[in-house]
Amino acid sequence: MKKVKLLCSIFIMAIFALACFIPMGVKGAWHYALASSSTIDLPMSVEVFPWVGADKLPNDVMGEDHEHLIGMILNGTYTDPSSGTVTNIGLNNPDSYISSEVKSRTEGNIFFRSDTLGSMDYWEDDDISKFFDTATTGLTFLLYFPTGSSSPYYLYTTSVVLGKDSPNIPIGEDIYPVYRTKIELSSEGVWKATETLTGYADSDYYENPVTGSWLLKYPSFNPSSWQEGDLGLTKETAIYAAIGQTYTAYNQDTTTPKYYKIKRSSRGNVTVTGTESTHVVNVYDQNMKAVNTSGGTKQGSNKVTFSASANATYYVTVSGATTLTFSIQ
Repeated sequence: MKKVKLLCSIFIMAIFALACFIPMGVKGAWHYALASSSTIDLPMSVEVFPWVGADKLPNDVMGEDHEHLIGMILNGTYTDPSSGTVTNIGLNNPDSYISSEVKSRTEGNIFFRSDTLGSMDYWEDDDISKFFDTATTGLTFLLYFPTGSSSPYYLYTTSVVLGKDSPNIPIGEDIYPVYRTKIELSSEGVWKATETLTGYADSDYYENPVTGSWLLKYPSFNPSSWQEGDLGLTKETAIYAAIGQTYTAYNQDTTTPKYYKIKRSSRGNVTVTGTESTHVVNVYDQNMKAVNTSGGTKQGSNKVTFSASANATYYVTVSGATTLTFSIQ
């Protein structure tokens, strides 16, 4: 009996010793059952993400929860508001809309084949809109299923507003950030997200399998042009931003600025505004000389107004927070 008590004591001491070496900043708890049927709750130090790179996906801005959207595309359900009927709309339901679309676009009539399905496809809006809710309304997705490949697929998500009738980002310019998540079919026949990378892709038109991109032009991006990497860390890698839009900058810290570039087609005033008083905005001309401000605004504040020349490129830097929302008007 003494030996049993001694072993139990050693086991409990070992658990508490382990807890002392676990760093703080945890979500959740580990539960250990002891011989006396009691439990000890130890704080977890390791935040577990569902797949490699999932921690890179933003989720702290309303409407921009990428992980939630990916989960909906894989295993989402939709409740009909009139009947209350719940339907599995995810890729893991072989009879769902999205599974049927992938199959018809890869195996159907050769004249109507395609290797993409995107949320910018207005013809499919009634079905695609079911993947979105208040957590994801600020996102766009493009599912790419390469010709001849049953797995993997690639799911691209972005918060950049692409435009409706005409592209906000000129064709050929880089759209950033675009997150690429690899979707693989497991040995059990289940589609799973396995890796997310951050990158950028060329602005392009989406090709509907019926109309192509010549009859109805839907602003999108070219998935085959996607490259891994970060933009906006220097003037040379400045991110193209459209006037009239709101953007979220994800900075590496509160002092290192993110670079954007803007251009007006005609002469006129432009105002760049950070949503918080602590945000720092600066605007420069193409020679990186600070522009003259107007309207009582000043460089280095959260709001800068200036007179822009037609077709001239200007550079905007934003800092003051790691997640920073700002508008260009």
